[in-house]
Amino acid sequence: MNHIYKKVWSRVRGCFVAVSEAMTSVSQTGGKLAIVVLSAFFGSSNVCALTTLNGDASFADLPLHGSTQPRDYDYVNNDVHILGNLVYGNSSPTAQLFVGNTSGSVGIPSITVTVDKNFTLESNRNWTIAHNHNRGQDVYGSTIVHGNAYIYGLVEVGTRNTSHDGKIKSNLTVDGTLFNYGTIRNNNDNVFGAANLTTTASIGTLHNEGVFQFLGGSVTSTFTNIEQVAGTFRQSSNNNCFISDSLLLSGGMLDSDASIVVGAREGNFSVGGNLTLAGGVLSNRSLLTQVGGSVNVTAGSYDFGTLNKSNGVLGNAATLVITNFNQSNGTASNSGNLTIGNANLGGSLTNTGTLSLTGTVTSRGNLTSSGTLNNRGSWTETTHYAISGNLTNTGSVNFQNGFEFASNGRLNSSGTLQTNNAANIFDSLGRQGQTALSTVSLQAALPEEAKTSLTDLFRHYVPGTVAQSLIDHASFTGGRVIVTGVNLTTTQRDDLVQAFKAKFFLPDAFTSAVSQQC
Repeated sequence: MNHIYKKVWSRVRGCFVAVSEAMTSVSQTGGKLAIVVLSAFFGSSNVCALTTLNGDASFADLPLHGSTQPRDYDYVNNDVHILGNLVYGNSSPTAQLFVGNTSGSVGIPSITVTVDKNFTLESNRNWTIAHNHNRGQDVYGSTIVHGNAYIYGLVEVGTRNTSHDGKIKSNLTVDGTLFNYGTIRNNNDNVFGAANLTTTASIGTLHNEGVFQFLGGSVTSTFTNIEQVAGTFRQSSNNNCFISDSLLLSGGMLDSDASIVVGAREGNFSVGGNLTLAGGVLSNRSLLTQVGGSVNVTAGSYDFGTLNKSNGVLGNAATLVITNFNQSNGTASNSGNLTIGNANLGGSLTNTGTLSLTGTVTSRGNLTSSGTLNNRGSWTETTHYAISGNLTNTGSVNFQNGFEFASNGRLNSSGTLQTNNAANIFDSLGRQGQTALSTVSLQAALPEEAKTSLTDLFRHYVPGTVAQSLIDHASFTGGRVIVTGVNLTTTQRDDLVQAFKAKFFLPDAFTSAVSQQC
């Protein structure tokens, strides 16, 4: 008898498939209409059908291979399109279900299950997408969820038995939010020829409190958002992972072989918009690259070996340590505790919390601090600097164009303070001349006379506003003060050193000096 076929568009496969013109509704399953069409996979003679289920479905409603298989696992026989919700519950008699499987004559090598609404996989149940049992045979499996997915059991996205070398292609798509409280993984078995394993994942928002890991084969995964709340998110170097909007790490561990790029789709692990570190563990901290977007540390403690920042916004409200900070543009702000080793600052850095500089730092008028600034390294400021908040210097500060104090500024220095602006320390010698030196005796017999002489000397060489500013805002407990760009005689230098110490230093801190550098 001749058979007449017609072409019908398959929304699941995205192509035309051949359908018998005589074929109509052929079965009813639990009151759900089942429509069957024929299609082919990989150009082979294997054919499968499409079953469409109206309304919600459970395990019992799926087109399964049947009782000829052991009760601990079964196969989906046809492509399935569920127009409602799907629940694979722990009360189901079969513990593991294969979507795309090769196993002798009973496996179906190409299966797609599509759920229009929500998919729930309860605990103690295994949903396996594309599994290779037979050597040399290719397999394809896909699960597409247009709503949300709730995973409490195990989802395997592409697996094979040992040394079976057929190609495995697996896909997991969740348009809404994937709530993972169980385990989602690929390549769980001991695999030879893992290059033949191809995994794709397209997720709206991943909310992870379980284990989510892609470790084998070639993996391309895209997310709109990731919320890493608990458990582990693990990606190996074979995975090209891109999060278009935001990545939040608030608990558990984010473990990636590749370093993170923020602000562009670059490298093997990248975030297009925002990276928020809020208390979880980030395993790879050797390098963070920011080309745009924002990086926000809102809770917890993090340390990076190198942060290369060419643009975007960096904000720290918790504890952040950066050994090498290369910022060519963009903005950075700190309201928590920020420690920077070596830095070459472009853009801007604003501190309202506690900022500690421990290495070699160069700024260009783009570092402002109204909080606490601790310098324990070597800091060079190339433009005129206004000290606001508390500046504690135990290292070396070089104000190459002088400094001044804001109304709330305070300087505490036991290191080296250098300025090329003589007016920061004393007035021009040209206006006072050397007459004052010859008329003031620093060896006066009476203490009050010596005190008066020192005060007079200091005010001869320091303009009243600058001198008072220093007296009100600065204290020196050791170290050195270096003034460049002036010429002093030996007598002038010695007198100024003694006068400066008398004004600012504690009695046990006279090892400090005001040094002349011409």
